[in-house]
Amino acid sequence: PQIQEEIVHVPKIMQQERIQQQMVEVVVEVPVPMVQEEIVHVPKIMLQKRISQQLVEEVVEVPVPMIQEEIVHVPTIITQERIVQHMVEMIVEVPVPMTQEEIVHVPM
Repeated sequence: PQIQEEIVHVPKIMQQERIQQQMVEVVVEVPVPMVQEEIVHVPKIMLQKRISQQLVEEVVEVPVPMIQEEIVHVPTIITQERIVQHMVEMIVEVPVPMTQEEIVHVPM
């Protein structure tokens, strides 16, 4: 009888650390300034001639200040939804198969 040797590879299981990433979404409300127009009506003052009487009549021009109309922009603040994303890292242990060598004697 003759004996024959054969090398057989047997897998070995080892623990290996695995990193897993997960996206997280957070909704944050941020106030955003808005511009709003408002028309303001201002009375206008006109120049006019005035006559004053004394012993002698004379015409005197009296300057009257003029007021000008102006559009004033008044900002209005409104809240606006803003989405902010944060990265989260998670460590997970996952078994990984490893091979181990063993000699098995097979009788012939």
